[in-house]
Amino acid sequence: MNSKLVENLKSFAIALILALFIRTFIVQSFHIPSGSMIPTLLIGDFILVDKVTYHFRPPERGDVVVFHFPLNEKVYYVKRIVGVPGDKVQVIDGKLFINGKPCKYQPDGDYSYYEDGKLYTGKIYYEFLPKRDGSVKKHMILKTGTEGDNTPVFVVPKGQYFMMGDNRNNSYDSRYWGFVKRDEIVGVARLIFFSWDSHRHLPRFDRFFKWID
Repeated sequence: MNSKLVENLKSFAIALILALFIRTFIVQSFHIPSGSMIPTLLIGDFILVDKVTYHFRPPERGDVVVFHFPLNEKVYYVKRIVGVPGDKVQVIDGKLFINGKPCKYQPDGDYSYYEDGKLYTGKIYYEFLPKRDGSVKKHMILKTGTEGDNTPVFVVPKGQYFMMGDNRNNSYDSRYWGFVKRDEIVGVARLIFFSWDSHRHLPRFDRFFKWID
């Protein structure tokens, strides 16, 4: 066999093994197909997920994570962790309560978006999630109505997490199907590396290489 061909095959094999290793253990890309995480993630965003962080610390309130959907593990979901093991989580009149205490909210104006050809309108708020170290995670949420605005108290079991979408009235999340086990979490969503606006049929250049908060 031609020595140059052999060298090329070796190089290809090494590159393939390296790519598989990186995808399995370090970072993986995902596409956002729905609006459940608007305004943080938009339909058409392509994101990179960090698989390393949770080897050094546990998942935390405020983290945006990709996980295997508990009702169908072949499907990936992306949501924000709002409840960690031992937490009591409840939504009352649209406000998130953690262990009996309401999160702080700060309004930030109006918002609209298209999904499946339909126009949705709502209001943006900053939500302040308490973290276990005493600090606070500030992030944006969208409210477009009242569905899901009142829930029972959910007590998060050991080794499991409570997930909610940032698009609070248009998110199929732990309020409806329960908790996510630790081993179902793939990793932390870190970076938007590409974004395509299917309504305008144009790339969203302002979202390229944007860190996910």
